[in-house]
Amino acid sequence: MTEGIRLNRYLARAGIASRRKSDLLIQQGNVRVNGVTVTVPGYRVMEGDRVSFQSEPVQEQPLKTAILNKPLGYETTLAEGVGRSITELMEGLPPGTVPAGRLDVNTGGLLLLSNDGELVNRLTHPSWEVEREYSVVLPAPLSTGKLNCLRKGAGIGPGEYSRPDSVTMTGSTSVRIILHTGMNREVRRLFEVCGVEVRGLERVRYGPLRVDGVRRGSYRVLTRDELRILGEAVGLVR
Repeated sequence: MTEGIRLNRYLARAGIASRRKSDLLIQQGNVRVNGVTVTVPGYRVMEGDRVSFQSEPVQEQPLKTAILNKPLGYETTLAEGVGRSITELMEGLPPGTVPAGRLDVNTGGLLLLSNDGELVNRLTHPSWEVEREYSVVLPAPLSTGKLNCLRKGAGIGPGEYSRPDSVTMTGSTSVRIILHTGMNREVRRLFEVCGVEVRGLERVRYGPLRVDGVRRGSYRVLTRDELRILGEAVGLVR
């Protein structure tokens, strides 16, 4: 870090926030370097500098992103006192690691975890239209009318319209659905509107990454090549 690193990037790499949000936090006077408040996002942090955010020390962390195969029954939250939380499954990941989006307590499968604030922000921002693929198990075969409803899409709430990229029958009672939106409980709400009961729901792919090979309840840190491919999917090239 001989030439230093921009303060907003330093905060993003520490998992405080995305680079854009870090700009605001810095401009609002929340950040100090060597005890002095700095309000310029482009300020260069040099090796040995002491950075604090809201009076708490900040340490730049090695950037890590992982695939977690979330079991059923776990809340996608870092808060305490909410029953079983994914924090129980994140041991060994660096401080500042957060989920990119969420899966509800009754949905399992692929959940991305990262301390790269900029990457998380882009993955979850609707403008990047990152594909999500889900496997749905049904209690009975679908009628043609209900399958057409799913494929056409439907309004699932005030101002919310779900329009899947594709809906494919993979068995008599199993469906693959691909979307590029990430509205809250979108798959379940769409199926409910179309009158289809869901017996099981798992996310099997997020962008170019699949959950295959990751044991339930465990995570795997992405390789350098996987990180590059994931970054390219959201225009983040380093």
